[in-house]
Amino acid sequence: MPINYSSDAMDITSAFSTYGSCVERETEVRENVQSAVRDLEKTSYTINTILEKMHNTQGIQNLQTICEECHTELTKVPALYEALQEKVPPGEFYRYHHNFRGTTQRLVAATCLITYLEENRLAPHEEVAKSLGLCTQRERGFHLDLEDYLQGTLGISHELSRLAINSVSAGDYSRPFQIRQFLRDLHSAYSLLFPKNELRKKFDELKYSLKKTEEVVYNLSLRGLKPQDIETSG
Repeated sequence: MPINYSSDAMDITSAFSTYGSCVERETEVRENVQSAVRDLEKTSYTINTILEKMHNTQGIQNLQTICEECHTELTKVPALYEALQEKVPPGEFYRYHHNFRGTTQRLVAATCLITYLEENRLAPHEEVAKSLGLCTQRERGFHLDLEDYLQGTLGISHELSRLAINSVSAGDYSRPFQIRQFLRDLHSAYSLLFPKNELRKKFDELKYSLKKTEEVVYNLSLRGLKPQDIETSG
C-alpha cells in the first residue's frame, strides 16, 4: 500500500502556519511591553539624574528642593505602570517580569532614598507600592514583587555612603552619624532574612557601604568633629 507523503506534508504545513501566528502574536506583545518599559525607564533615569545632584555641596544644602523635583517626576509613574499593565496579558506577569524588574528596583530605590532624605526612615513595601501605583498582592496580578522591593531597598546603601562622604566636604558633620545608624539598622534587619543569590550580592554591598560610612564616622570622631547632639544621644 503506497504511503501518502503529501498528506503528512500538509499536516506539517498547517501546524507551522498556526505556530507562525502564535510567534507573531508573542512578538507583538513583547515589543509592546518593551515600548512601555522604555517610557518607564526614561522617568526612572530622570529621577536618578535629579538625585545625583545631592552629591555636590550645593545639593547637600538643598536636599528638600531635590526631593520635591523627584516627587514631580514620581507622580508620572503610576500612569506608566498602568500603561505597562495593559500590555502584559492577564496571568502572565512573571513571564514578562524580567523586562521591567531592573527598572522597578531602581524606582523602589529612588522612592526609598527620597523617603529617607525627607523623614530619616525606611519606606515599607506597601507604602512604596502605593506610591508607584501598584499593589503588593501577588494574586491580584500586576504588583510590586517583594524581592524587587528588597533589592531596591538594598540599592540605597551605596548612595547613602557616598552622601556621608560628601557631607563632610560640605561641612555637614552630623549626617554621616545619622546615615551610619540607618545603615546599621538596615543591616540588622536584612540579617534576619539570611539573604541568598542575588539578594546576597546586594546585602554584601550594604555591608561594604556600612564599612565605608563607619570609616567616615571614625575619622570625624578622631578629629573631634562629632556633633554634640550625637555625643548626647550616644
